[in-house]
Amino acid sequence: MKLDVGTLFAIAVPLGFVCGLLHFAFWLRWRERALLWWGAADWVGTAGALLLLSRAARVPGNTVLVASSLMVWAGFRCFAGQSLPLRAFALATVAFLAGFLALRTLVPDLALAVVYCSVAFGLIRAGMALDLGRVQLPDPYRVRRLLAVMFVLHALFYLFRSTTAAILEASAEFLDTGGLQAATLLFGLFDVLVWNLAALWLVGHRRQLSRSVAPAA
Repeated sequence: MKLDVGTLFAIAVPLGFVCGLLHFAFWLRWRERALLWWGAADWVGTAGALLLLSRAARVPGNTVLVASSLMVWAGFRCFAGQSLPLRAFALATVAFLAGFLALRTLVPDLALAVVYCSVAFGLIRAGMALDLGRVQLPDPYRVRRLLAVMFVLHALFYLFRSTTAAILEASAEFLDTGGLQAATLLFGLFDVLVWNLAALWLVGHRRQLSRSVAPAA
């Protein structure tokens, strides 16, 4: 199977839907509030991926993906017992949309649009890595550290992507063919699969720990 952009999108859409379904199913069983954030993030991200299939909907599509990424971040903060900066996240999403619209209207340059989106997604991933790196959670198998490292690597990849788009002359083929764009989607698929599985494992491990200490309470 050739891993072109169309094939990767065809994998991403059902993957996001199934991951979201799993989170909602486990929420019905465990009632862990973070699972609602993660399930919603998966389904919102799936909607964003579908929007990106249309060139005319790339601004709303990327905005929806930004909202989805911030919802993933909110889920991890919720799980760790940290405050949820929902107003800041909402304002960041609106600011991203406004900036993207202004950029496409005033400077309709594809390379700048790629740089803009890459920097935004990279900053979100870096913020998630920072939060996961400093929070204290019972994690004997270092899953939290694995997630933090993966998010750092993803942020660095977005930095590389933005640099490449700025140096090279991006054209419509930059978004529609293989190469760097296919690598971006492949890395994104790996990111989605790993964080979803890791999130479910962390919730399950916490519940197992709570059951083991319950008789002694």
